[in-house]
Amino acid sequence: MTKNEQFEKLYLNTSVNPILATDYPANFPLHWHQYVEIMALPHDANMLIAPTVTVNNTDYTLQPGDMIFAWSGELHKIHQNTDKQVVALQFPGNLITELPEFMPLLNSFRSIHIVSAKEHPELSQLLQAHIKHMSELKTSGTPFSNVEILICLYELFIALGTYVRENQPSQTFDLSEGSHQSLSKMTHACSYISENCEQVITLDDIAEQFGFSSYYFSRLFKSATGYNFTEYLTLQRVKRAQLFLADSDMNITEIAFSSGFKSISSFNRAFRQIRGCAPRDYRKYHSAE
Repeated sequence: MTKNEQFEKLYLNTSVNPILATDYPANFPLHWHQYVEIMALPHDANMLIAPTVTVNNTDYTLQPGDMIFAWSGELHKIHQNTDKQVVALQFPGNLITELPEFMPLLNSFRSIHIVSAKEHPELSQLLQAHIKHMSELKTSGTPFSNVEILICLYELFIALGTYVRENQPSQTFDLSEGSHQSLSKMTHACSYISENCEQVITLDDIAEQFGFSSYYFSRLFKSATGYNFTEYLTLQRVKRAQLFLADSDMNITEIAFSSGFKSISSFNRAFRQIRGCAPRDYRKYHSAE
């Protein structure tokens, strides 16, 4: 279990923070944070001592080309990076977890803690190329470099997601209809909910639309996304409200109902729980930018 005294408060200046080899610590004690962290040892790394990363009490000794994933809230530490060869990325998990097309892959993503260059050479080459490009963009000083870094992060996860869909569907799905078909249905269901979240949508309606019983769809949706149906619908409604708060003149009550909430109290409660602040405070922050 993660402990408060091991929590590391990170302050990222951009949505994605590439960390160059010269800036990554040789050793860092056991800690956790709310961001996803990817640690990579480049294929051309020149080292005398192999660095080790511990994630959830499992030690991974890195070889050139290896990558380690520490997901939000997972305890991890770095040691023996004495040759300063490890590079890293840190980014808010919601950059990935709130995208409908990635949603059905979340549990599979979180089960991955190492991409071994020896076991998966093509995947390693592809992911490492994206990380290298993000590191180069960080120091380039070119216009829109932060946007390019974000695009590159999505390209990295598209590559990882493609690998998961083609090689590891059985880790998340074990269905008579076929894993790929069911995964595709979950992807479309997530997109449908996201695009129509302001409407009255029930679990029974969605299950019937995509050809499942309510019980089976509910179990499948939770297995795929990590959210139950109501949690995911509420998340999409809060995201819709964020757009109204930042880019419209509607009052809070209008925004609540236009986003699919049935009362101002349920809207305020859900927004605070998901975004950590009141809707009015969120609007003030964006108005001040």
